[in-house]
Amino acid sequence: MAKKKVIKKVITDDNQSKKVKVDKRVEREESRKIEQEILEKSKAKKAIDAFNVEDAPEGKEEVSDIEQEIFEDEEAEFEEEIQEERFYVVPLAKKGFEKAPRWKAAKKAMIVLKEFLVQHMKPEGAVYVSQDINERIWERGIKHPPRKIRIRVTKSVDGIVRAYLA
Repeated sequence: MAKKKVIKKVITDDNQSKKVKVDKRVEREESRKIEQEILEKSKAKKAIDAFNVEDAPEGKEEVSDIEQEIFEDEEAEFEEEIQEERFYVVPLAKKGFEKAPRWKAAKKAMIVLKEFLVQHMKPEGAVYVSQDINERIWERGIKHPPRKIRIRVTKSVDGIVRAYLA
């Protein structure tokens, strides 16, 4: 049986590549050598274990002055903005997903929730639904959303309505 010639690309430490003709036995030996070199290099670097508390850096990350000002502004705005707050139990089944096909039930429940908020809160701006409400509606899949859901709704001075899980 004749030996097969294989063209292999070898990468050197200088990030220069060259093509070399070698037979399969030589190729296997070279690949083993390359693997050993990679293992030795990886052992040389000290890896930080995410679960080892001793390796973790101490203290909190430093926050720049600009980031600190932004965080303070956001907190102050959010506290001052709320003009009105209400609690609702939204009947998602009555108007919503009972009339929709099963495979669209959770989508329809989200649409019904937003329509309910528009009808009852009269927003001048956008209507936002929190991630918690979205997860609660979708937690049993698209076919089986909850029949009703209890929410806390706030309306800001700008007329923006936000809904949170109560």
